[in-house]
Amino acid sequence: MPRVKQRKATVQDRPSPRTLLLRRLRRAGRPTAVLGVMALLLIAVPLGLRGVLAVFRPVRAAAATVAADAGFRIAHIELSGVTPGSRAVVERALDVERGKAIFAVSPAAVAARVGALGLVRSAVVERVLPDTLRVEVTERRAVAIWQRPDGRFALVGAGGAVLEDRDAGAARAHDPNLRLLVGAGAPKHAQDLLDLLARFPAIDSKVVAAERIDRLRWNLILRDHTVVELPDSHPARALTVLMQAERKIRLLDRPVRRIDLRLADRLVVRPYPKGFVTDAATPSAASGNHKS
Repeated sequence: MPRVKQRKATVQDRPSPRTLLLRRLRRAGRPTAVLGVMALLLIAVPLGLRGVLAVFRPVRAAAATVAADAGFRIAHIELSGVTPGSRAVVERALDVERGKAIFAVSPAAVAARVGALGLVRSAVVERVLPDTLRVEVTERRAVAIWQRPDGRFALVGAGGAVLEDRDAGAARAHDPNLRLLVGAGAPKHAQDLLDLLARFPAIDSKVVAAERIDRLRWNLILRDHTVVELPDSHPARALTVLMQAERKIRLLDRPVRRIDLRLADRLVVRPYPKGFVTDAATPSAASGNHKS
């Protein structure tokens, strides 16, 4: 007769009171969480995101007011990275008044307003509790000054952008080496011209302005008022020819009216009329070069 193998009795440990309490809380919490999610959906679906934000906006405003009463108001605005000529424009774009509740000011909104200025490359805004708003600005670097067709002046950025909100006069005072550009379409081609001139330092050091002609080519104006006419294609080749003449006969130091480089096979020099005296040729100018 087969024997029946008896199972060994196992002793099960009774859960601790803490474990039993956590289990009960989880079971009780699940219906509550489900009801909470359903309530949010019932509010959010009919109203949409804007509606939900509108519902909670008064709550947020009330919280900001309570915080302000506790001393969280804007007392200081730290503005860095701006030049003196741009400071007033950036401060107007901030549109933040001292004394306002600091939590009622959105750093993202302030950064967006400042960043929309043409002179600003980027802006970072942050709250420094309890009472400071910190604004760090990176300005676009001006590379030239453009004289508009209507005679007004504007700064030109590295990418050809016209920096509408910056004071060209203050920028020129801060950096006297900024070149003056004239002519329609000049800002768009400004960086290409400056890069070209940088390859010819002896010429670059004498250029004070450049005029865009018919949106096709440049005329360079030198310190002694000599005009160098560049071609509409291969301007680097033309400046190489000019440099050869400069090395041989010091052409750039001669009092000539125009240097025409528009023809590929020749360099044409147009002197001043006979008896005409240039600034470079006057005794005062010559003696001025030796003053200490």
